[in-house]
Amino acid sequence: MKKNNLTMLGHLAELRKRLTIIVVANLILTFVCYEYSNKLVQLFLDMNRNMRLVYLTPPELFLAYLKISLIAGVIIASPITILQVWIFVSPGLYKKERAGIIGTFVAGLLFFMTGGLFAYKVVLPTMLEFFQKFQTEEIAQMISVGSYLDFVLSIIFTFGIVFEMPVLAALLAKLKLIKAKTLKKKQPVMILIIFIIAAIMTPPDIVSQIMLAVPMILLLQLSIGICWLINKYQED
Repeated sequence: MKKNNLTMLGHLAELRKRLTIIVVANLILTFVCYEYSNKLVQLFLDMNRNMRLVYLTPPELFLAYLKISLIAGVIIASPITILQVWIFVSPGLYKKERAGIIGTFVAGLLFFMTGGLFAYKVVLPTMLEFFQKFQTEEIAQMISVGSYLDFVLSIIFTFGIVFEMPVLAALLAKLKLIKAKTLKKKQPVMILIIFIIAAIMTPPDIVSQIMLAVPMILLLQLSIGICWLINKYQED
């Protein structure tokens, strides 16, 4: 472990320095993203060009643009945020711990991005097209921009989190907390739990629930395979 001679006050000063850099970077990039908020919002509108949005209160459109700018700013600033956190915590870690954390982080980031991209490219266009079929001549859609963006962002975030399942399974298997044999034996119960989780994490409609549950079941199979490989490696 790398020797660290900082006193308690030194650690606090270092923590304050890292937090200041993180906050300043996030604020600056949020303001930069606000200049391009129209283009950012257009990315979500392009998923269904037939949908016409409205805003119901005077500040709703501004707040929607601000929310998108904040989220984009935080995402773009995330390398700076992660670097500052790493600079603060890495001196107290062993070499193997550093390698494990970096590997877990990279895998988690890739799976999260894959889940979000899958939601953006496949799930959301399908869901939006399906929901639009329910409007009639007597009942036309009138969707506010705020509720639309909340819906879209919640689906993207949900799929990003769900796609972390293999990473979590690998971590638990490495800590010897779960085994592939146990997961395989309890698959029927876990699939039932998956549908319950899908019902909780998505809007109250069967399409959203199925479109989340099916990838979760596939990810469960991948998680079992990863656990089996790790268990086999530990036994050798």
